[in-house]
Amino acid sequence: MVKVAVTQHEPVWFDLAATVDKTCRLIEEAAKNGAQLVAFPEVWIPGYPMWIWKRPFDPELTTRYIMSSPSYEKSDLDPILAAAKKNKIAVVLGLSENDGDSLYIGQCIISALGEIVMKRRKYKPTHMERTVYGDADGKSLYNVAELEGIGKIGALSCFEHLQPLLKFHTISQREQIHVAAWPPVQNDDGTGFFSITADGVQTLAQTYAMESTSFVLHCTSLLTEKGIDAMDVEGIPLARKAGGGHSAVFAPDGRRITEPIAADKEGMVYADLPLEGILPVRSFVDVVGHYSRPDLLWLGVDGETKKNVRSKTLPTRASLSASDEDDYEKVQA
Repeated sequence: MVKVAVTQHEPVWFDLAATVDKTCRLIEEAAKNGAQLVAFPEVWIPGYPMWIWKRPFDPELTTRYIMSSPSYEKSDLDPILAAAKKNKIAVVLGLSENDGDSLYIGQCIISALGEIVMKRRKYKPTHMERTVYGDADGKSLYNVAELEGIGKIGALSCFEHLQPLLKFHTISQREQIHVAAWPPVQNDDGTGFFSITADGVQTLAQTYAMESTSFVLHCTSLLTEKGIDAMDVEGIPLARKAGGGHSAVFAPDGRRITEPIAADKEGMVYADLPLEGILPVRSFVDVVGHYSRPDLLWLGVDGETKKNVRSKTLPTRASLSASDEDDYEKVQA
């Protein structure tokens, strides 16, 4: 049995240090309540840039957002790593990853030893997100890590749960617990796309549970009047009112196994996951195992990272055999 915690909270907008501090407090709270794993939503640090759906070009807010986005190369996440180790709890974290002041929708898995065991970026930012974030590279396809005493943990962000090939590749890594990370999501008011409403994205999470035969930690964040004011997004479809919290846990057959918290309230959703419960469901349908036909349909994957600058060092004459002498002369020429 693995006990998990799924957060439903609001970040401290544009404040990296304060959001990291809040993250550490939530990690401690989850551990005190017996959780072995705690999940955080999409770009939890420093929060989802909701203004892009109203003003795709806002240099002032974008600058503040870049400055408050954490970097792996700095010590920004060190307090979180220390909190995971101190409280002996694993963490799946969503962050706006700052890499040389370019941003990416990042996720990482931190072990109970306080070590980052998986780092990834969102495959393709969705629609207006491309005004802020860049694409992932090949290594982000390897998004499942095995944690001692817990199992195989995987993670995807938001509408990656609509990408059939990406989902199939994640499922092929045999995750047992999947973290589906989302921003705040509003209830359906009959306008816009159903797929971006709370019920719509819950449908995606439940579907993923059934497809992968894994437990899905459906993790959403919260947007209060503080966030609406900070980003000046009052009235847009994704921020019609305060709320957006719909965190939940789904079993491998798609059944919801947790009670909801009010959409405008902060809180933590807890669940005990009997991992052996995966087996009877997977024995029925295993889309990358006995219920697949690789002789007819298969997935090709290129996991190589394509760098902007790629240098090749010419061989020295001493490193070549006599038969390669002619080739060496041609290379030098």
